[in-house]
Amino acid sequence: MKDMKVAMQGAMASTTMPELSGYVARLERDAQQASRQTYRDDQRTYDDGMQALRQQLAEVDQAIRVNDMNSAKKALHEINDTRKHYHHLLG
Repeated sequence: MKDMKVAMQGAMASTTMPELSGYVARLERDAQQASRQTYRDDQRTYDDGMQALRQQLAEVDQAIRVNDMNSAKKALHEINDTRKHYHHLLG
């Protein structure tokens, strides 16, 4: 999960699409790995959060495909909001 934070910070600081794309690919790999983990207290909420993350990453990918940096970063902000929401629910 620590790598996800670093990847998210890198993505948000990106100034070029190739740079952003690299960080997003890293986020997607980390999210895929995290989604296979079990959560000791509330697996359903954890799984819901991971599903939301995957859907939002798909939105970022779509923005990257059309070369829309603003939409990609907006979607990344939404991911951060979702992260905070689920961390609150699970924390």
